Amino acid sequence: MLFSINENSCEHKPSGFASPAQGYEEQYIDLNRLLIKNPHSTYFFKLNSSDMEGMGLPMGALLVVDRSKTPDFFSKEAIVVIRRDNEFLCRLMTKRSGKIIFTNGKSDIIPMFNPFNKNSIDNSIDQTEIIGVVTASIKLYAL
Repeated sequence: MLFSINENSCEHKPSGFASPAQGYEEQYIDLNRLLIKNPHSTYFFKLNSSDMEGMGLPMGALLVVDRSKTPDFFSKEAIVVIRRDNEFLCRLMTKRSGKIIFTNGKSDIIPMFNPFNKNSIDNSIDQTEIIGVVTASIKLYAL
């Protein structure tokens, strides 16, 4: 909307026509709104390994991990962060021959228990725990 200033007063009076683009202004990109659906359960991990490069996750990628999500491996695969032997690993979780498999495309981790049933964990045998589901990854470039 255009305004004109009257020399005798400091009032703004509308004049002319409104912009035809009014109401169609671009909104800024809010990365928090775009990447984080559950702020209280979302964490960031930096990938310090090249193990997942074959799956499109290069070393140095920033992973957005949501702990509130449960991987739905019955209908599809999911990229997850697991903790095994006090080490955090990023793996593709899939199902093969009725067993849950965590793989990076080169080697597989086959847990000895169902990682969804926390009551079946025998810490002396296997310490594989699903930390969360990777919901996004950000590739960082050198500045």
